[in-house]
Amino acid sequence: MPAGGEAEVIMQNIAFQPQEITVQPGMTVTWVNQDSVPHTVTAGTRENPTGMFDSGNIPPDGTFQFTFEEPGTYDYFCSIHEGMDGVVVVEQQ
Repeated sequence: MPAGGEAEVIMQNIAFQPQEITVQPGMTVTWVNQDSVPHTVTAGTRENPTGMFDSGNIPPDGTFQFTFEEPGTYDYFCSIHEGMDGVVVVEQQ
């Protein structure tokens, strides 16, 4: 898969779908809120937010994008809804 490109995570039923997504360096992930309540996409874990990205409140039908440049495993969560957690895995090229 070439560098660049896009991947999508749907926020629905108080969950990230898929909960874990694997992308290549340089790809942009778009989170789409298909719930009727706001969500956030906040880097890190509830106990240890990293500050790498934070969408703020994403309203219903809203989106948030982040481009992942470096290989690694990036946890994220919704700061509003307990148990709404996800992972982006950026593969080595």
